[in-house]
Amino acid sequence: MALTYQDAKLLIEARLHGVDFEETLTIAHLALFLHPGEIRNLQKTYRSQFPDSTIHPLENYKFGETSDDFLRVFLGVSVLSIMDYSPYEGANIVHDLNQPVPENLHSRFDAVIEAGSLEHIFNFPAAIANLMKMVKVGGSIFIAVPANNLCGHGFYQFSPEIMFRIFTQENGFEVKEVALYEDLYPSTHMTSSQSVYKVTDPEKVRIRVGLISKRPVTMMVEAKRIEEIDPFINPPMQSDYVELWEKDKANRSSTSNKSDSSGEDQVLESEDRAKHNSPIQVVKKMILWLIKRLPGPIRAKAYGYLEIRHFSLSNTLFYKKIDR
Repeated sequence: MALTYQDAKLLIEARLHGVDFEETLTIAHLALFLHPGEIRNLQKTYRSQFPDSTIHPLENYKFGETSDDFLRVFLGVSVLSIMDYSPYEGANIVHDLNQPVPENLHSRFDAVIEAGSLEHIFNFPAAIANLMKMVKVGGSIFIAVPANNLCGHGFYQFSPEIMFRIFTQENGFEVKEVALYEDLYPSTHMTSSQSVYKVTDPEKVRIRVGLISKRPVTMMVEAKRIEEIDPFINPPMQSDYVELWEKDKANRSSTSNKSDSSGEDQVLESEDRAKHNSPIQVVKKMILWLIKRLPGPIRAKAYGYLEIRHFSLSNTLFYKKIDR
């Protein structure tokens, strides 16, 4: 369980945007993995944003040490609590997140930071609900979890869809950011800083936001608690199915209404939803027009290549590269 450079940058930016970290809970005793260039970048950020000549941040940093000093110096954490299943790494709150947290922990923390535990907890709905309940109204949750190409690392890998459907107004939250970044190695902390992509909510583009990648991908989430509501009174539903059900309810007699859309239809339709009539979009529409008229087996192969491109980080309808 650890913070990497991209996680650290997200947390620092959140503080600069007004997030309070005074009383913070981390899930497990988080390590901090920074490469030399990343250390220099964070030191430069500190000097420009939090100038204090008496502090020399990360001056004696050692790769993989605990994140405690980083949290206090860069985020202004005054009271740091650590929750874990066991006290063996110095946790001062011992609790199994498969089970409900005690009420004295409800609405207690300004920030909850989870970086590498959720995928190892079998009862994920209970675990994420626990994290949500422990944040004060106005406080924030930060999550870093595997999203792709890390099968076997834990019980789960996570899609952006589930995060967008969890952190909703109905559950007392709003999403501030869902972002992805690629790693070079399965041991993701061994990778130096990578490009970050902000993810579009599938509900907004009205189609599944999938990803096919050659390398491991980590997902970062920032969400703010806006109201004290018990989460999941109504279980989250996948957005594209909700749209289909609503269409069916509105017009059951329509012959064009389907109980589900094929993956091929969804990919082709999403390409048609692009709002720009640039020369590139005109060419794309011509290609789609041709593919739809190819013989079955050839069309299937052409569609397969299109689908690989469609579910890649180069799809700007889904993923927007951001400077971090």
